[in-house]
Amino acid sequence: MRVWLGMHRRSLVLSTVMGGALPWMLLVTSCATTRPDLVGPAPVGEEPTPILAAAPSPSPVAEPPRPAAPEPATCTAFVRPGVLKRSAVVRVVDAGLGRWLAGGAEVERKIAKSRFQGWEIRRLYPGDPCYAAVDLRPRTWSSRINGKPIEKPEQAFDVFGSLRTVPELVVDFLRDGRPQKLTLQIADE
Repeated sequence: MRVWLGMHRRSLVLSTVMGGALPWMLLVTSCATTRPDLVGPAPVGEEPTPILAAAPSPSPVAEPPRPAAPEPATCTAFVRPGVLKRSAVVRVVDAGLGRWLAGGAEVERKIAKSRFQGWEIRRLYPGDPCYAAVDLRPRTWSSRINGKPIEKPEQAFDVFGSLRTVPELVVDFLRDGRPQKLTLQIADE
C-alpha cells in the first residue's frame, strides 16, 4: 500500500507538471495493474515441445464430369452456297426487323451533304457461321435491298416483309467507296 501511495503522489506531481488528467490516468492505470511481487524477468527454462498433429489427408474427391465441348455451330440456312432456304428467311421475317437487328446486327445511319448515304454495318452477327458466309462486313454501307431504298423506317419494313416471297435477296452496298452487289437466291426446299 505504501508503494502505491508513493507512486500515487508522484503521478499527481507528474499530472500537475504535464498539465492534465490524461497523463495522470495513464500512469494510474499502468501502475495499478502491476504487482510488485511479479516485477522482474520471467523464468528461463526449456520451452515445452509443441505437439503437432498431422494434417488430415485430403480424401479423394472425384471431380465432376466436364460437359462435352459443344459442337461448332453450323449454318443450316443455306441449301448450298449462295442459295438460302425460304423457311429460314420466313422464320427471320416472321420474328420481325426489330428482333433481327437486336439479335446481332448493329447499323448506323450515314448522311453526307444533307443526303442519306446508307446504313453503315458496324456489326453483323459475329460468330454466326451463316453470316460469315455472306460478304457484308463492318464498314460496309448498304443503301438498297432488291432495288428498293431503305432510308426510312417504313421502306425498311416493306423491303424486309417482301423477303417472304421474293426469289432472291440483292443487297447494294459500298465498300471502300466502290459500289458492289451481293446476290443470294432464295429457294423453296
